[in-house]
Amino acid sequence: MRALNEHELKNVAGGGLIGDIAEFAVQEVRASVLGAVAAGSAGAIIGGRHGGDGGGLLGIGGIGQLVGLVSGGLIGLAAGAIGAPLIGWDDTVKYTESAIQGVINGTLG
Repeated sequence: MRALNEHELKNVAGGGLIGDIAEFAVQEVRASVLGAVAAGSAGAIIGGRHGGDGGGLLGIGGIGQLVGLVSGGLIGLAAGAIGAPLIGWDDTVKYTESAIQGVINGTLG
């Protein structure tokens, strides 16, 4: 009895299904991690920049910026981890690259 190669396995009914499912799962996990990091970073930048916009006396604006930094980062992290797999790996990479360009250019937020 001879062993089947990869091409023959995919031609068998359902033979390539497990490999396709595993590849899809790995790609979605990659998108989730990248989206979480990118959106968390962007949320922290935007929250830190605008968290203290209300101003205040005796450093209250600084506390608002700290709260905005932390909460914006956490909200962005959760939103990116959930949203990135929904839009897929290719779009996640595209949006991440545009966010990085926005940070470099100073146009993010």
